[in-house]
Amino acid sequence: MKTSLRELYRGLAFVCLALCPITGDVSYSVPEEMKRGSVIGNIAKDLGLDSAKLSARRARLDPEDNSVQCCAVNLKTGEIIVKERIDREALCAKKPLCVVKQELVLENPLELHRIHLNIQDVNDNSPQFKEESQRFEIRESAHKGERFLLGEAHDGDIGENTVQTYSLQENDHFKLEMNTRAGGRKYCELILYKELDREEKKEISLLLTAFDGGSPQRSGTVVIHVTVLDANDNAPVFSQSVYKATLPENSPAGTVVLTV
Repeated sequence: MKTSLRELYRGLAFVCLALCPITGDVSYSVPEEMKRGSVIGNIAKDLGLDSAKLSARRARLDPEDNSVQCCAVNLKTGEIIVKERIDREALCAKKPLCVVKQELVLENPLELHRIHLNIQDVNDNSPQFKEESQRFEIRESAHKGERFLLGEAHDGDIGENTVQTYSLQENDHFKLEMNTRAGGRKYCELILYKELDREEKKEISLLLTAFDGGSPQRSGTVVIHVTVLDANDNAPVFSQSVYKATLPENSPAGTVVLTV
């Protein structure tokens, strides 16, 4: 079975550690979504390598864990440059620390250097609600102070770049109260502060907006539809307290006596 050159170099590195030492780690902080070709750092200067010999020593970067090869070495300058798009959410999801491990490999003689890329989150995602609208059916007999839990907005970013606050469109019946769950996620509730009257208004539409804490700030919206259900809060009412009518004798059956 053929063995790849990369596997061969790794095997030699483990067998001949004394001859092929692995030096200390070098770390760089890298904002995600940097443009291809952007410079992350100069690995030749940082490790004290002769940049003029990088090409002859076939210097290259290999991912330690077979992840995406997002960076490369400029053999003329010794700089590490962005090769492919770096998407922190794709690499590490919601992990608070996102580290991509690379190895700088040089030949003749074989030499390995571990490179850690600390991928920094940027505010490249907007808050989003699961649905385009949220619907509630509330009886007009509902009391002031009743609460109605709203669906959360979610954001692919972390820290300050994720959802920080909510805002409710100004209206006559509801106000908003925001709370924080144990994991730090923000959610909110509608609170009824003025009683509903179906005879006055059957449908109420409100706009709920979620904001993140990034710069520039991003937001997402959802429409809240409230249907006011009828309650038996109105007794039958006559237009007059007393009705009087005069009926001639011998009036035929079916004669209208009075309209109320």
